[in-house]
Amino acid sequence: MFYRVSTGVIAPDIARDLHLTAASLGLLGGAFFYSFAFMQIPMGPMLDMFGPRAVMTVFVLTGASGAFLFGASGSFFWAFVGRILMGIGMASVLMGSFKVLTIHYPPNRFATLAGLMVTVGTLGNILAASPLAWLAGLMGWRQAFLWAGVITVALGLAGCAILKADGPPTGARQSGSRTKNDFWASARIVLKTPSFWQIGSAAFFRYGTFVSLQGLWLGLYLMDVQGFTPVKTGNILALLAVGNSVGGPIAGRIADLYPGSTKLVAMTGLTLYTLSLAPLMGIVAVNSALSFGIICFLIGFFHSAGTLLYAHSKDLFPVEIAGTAMSWVNFFIMAGGAVLMQLIGVFIDFLPHTGQSYAPSAYRVSFLVCFLSMAASLVFYAFSRTSRQQ
Repeated sequence: MFYRVSTGVIAPDIARDLHLTAASLGLLGGAFFYSFAFMQIPMGPMLDMFGPRAVMTVFVLTGASGAFLFGASGSFFWAFVGRILMGIGMASVLMGSFKVLTIHYPPNRFATLAGLMVTVGTLGNILAASPLAWLAGLMGWRQAFLWAGVITVALGLAGCAILKADGPPTGARQSGSRTKNDFWASARIVLKTPSFWQIGSAAFFRYGTFVSLQGLWLGLYLMDVQGFTPVKTGNILALLAVGNSVGGPIAGRIADLYPGSTKLVAMTGLTLYTLSLAPLMGIVAVNSALSFGIICFLIGFFHSAGTLLYAHSKDLFPVEIAGTAMSWVNFFIMAGGAVLMQLIGVFIDFLPHTGQSYAPSAYRVSFLVCFLSMAASLVFYAFSRTSRQQ
């Protein structure tokens, strides 16, 4: 989670040192998400075949090599390659962790442990805010990434040493081996279901708009237009992660308390998320750090309801192919981060600007694009089926 949004508070330094435009800066930020998204397709079979211990160790070390390359890069090309390697390496972490939980823990502990895993991971977003800004100011962004690579190597080796040999599940459900025909049969069922595409659309724009703000463009706006320091900007952006961490368990609990309400809770939360983007468009005057902090907390809080899109997709299909549906929803989520972060950069670069200085209207129009695309995806999502039985 740290690597996903790590370009946010140091974007001006990267742009200056590597002579980047807004378009190339957006492509650089999106490179992580492109490689991460496409690695989701083979990740499941690799984890099943080789086990999480081997796969996660190799991939995490690959991600560390990307951090080293990014920190040492002297041009856009090598920084781009570094971001790609980070995305490839980190693509194993969440799915690999879930695989570990299914192997070594009984099924009735999976949801609790998975929720804890995601909550702890959110701390990475906080570390990529003001702490990274402070560290980059102290030693430079290159040194900060070299140290991030060292920490990643240590974590990868520690995981390899601590994880037990990948044995049979302890009281977990045995999924059995699946044939190639089983895979394609499941794929046809999922891809022929219109509601899957409606959920995928909401997932694409929900995370794409959020991570574009968190990982790059809102931070640049706060520093470039509002004149906030990198550390103050990091403090504000950290509230996105705080709101997301607080809101997620609440949305999940509400959906659990009222069976059949998953889509309604997700729809309500994402509608409020869309509305919380409106103040960024300049409709009302927002200038103080406190006001931006409150807005960021609300954006993160309501955005977290989108996690229920996984559960909604699961409810649409038989249990034996629900995992396929959820993993492909995850692909839409990461693809949204890749595409929208880059497209917003192209859009901002297209509008009138002087060198690397962009007018406030350029940022605000891009935030309007986020609002409109999110609103359109919600209209599409509103007509999806609630469950398989509907």
